[in-house]
Amino acid sequence: MKPTFALLPDFATSQTPFVVKEIIRPAFATDFHFHDECQLVYIRSGAGTRIVGDSIEHFETGDLTFVGPRVPHVWYSKPKPNDVDNPDVSVALYINPAKIVDHLKFFVDTQSLKSFFQQSTRGLSIVGVKKEVMTNLLQNMIHQKNVSLLASFIQILDLLLDSEELVWLNDASLLSAYSNDAQGRVAQLMDFIQQNFRTEITLEKAASVAGLQLHSFCRFFKTLTHRTFSDFINEVRIGFACQLLQQTDLPITQVAFESGYSNISYFNRSFRKIHRITPREFRAQMSTLP
Repeated sequence: MKPTFALLPDFATSQTPFVVKEIIRPAFATDFHFHDECQLVYIRSGAGTRIVGDSIEHFETGDLTFVGPRVPHVWYSKPKPNDVDNPDVSVALYINPAKIVDHLKFFVDTQSLKSFFQQSTRGLSIVGVKKEVMTNLLQNMIHQKNVSLLASFIQILDLLLDSEELVWLNDASLLSAYSNDAQGRVAQLMDFIQQNFRTEITLEKAASVAGLQLHSFCRFFKTLTHRTFSDFINEVRIGFACQLLQQTDLPITQVAFESGYSNISYFNRSFRKIHRITPREFRAQMSTLP
């Protein structure tokens, strides 16, 4: 089974070094894939098969796993009867290791952190008391912002750097490589998206930037992100809009415009599709967080 490279929309604009998400699905099922970001995953509900590199194990509710950068992985579970009322739920913390090291180097010696990220390409499972502490921190992060969010994140990093109650999943590091040509296309495309996501971006222009014909670009991008180009751009724009809603007092219409939307109705539909609430409700929820 050959892994595919996946691009995470939350990091496409280089706005943040880490993102925490609650993921609710009828079942866990994605392609066997890898990405540049590390990933700490807590299974709140669900059971199935977890593949991390060469490690193939059963997982169930309560499982806590850390996957290092560029390590092929997948969680798979079978759809269940009445899965609308009984979805699989996970909480995932995505970390850009290079950005974290760069941000923290002014405050601490980051050598141990660099070493951990390198070792984490073996993949690891967290057990014991440490798992209980980390899962509580991780779930709290969903509802936190600003200093509280950062404090929980730093505590998780500190726990990860302590080798107690960490179980390595593979004997040797497993770095997945894709071609230099593909890396170049991705770098060019991400730089273009970062600079232009607040304006109209046509498929033709994006294909030209990637140096591909239109039909080849659509196939290339779907393989890369598991999304259509328009869906990916929407996720990037909505991610930026969430930052504006949390960090500014701009009117909703202005937030939409600043995020690349000229149609407020389309912005609201796109926001609700991704977050299941309106931008106004999102801002109200964020304003009540510590």
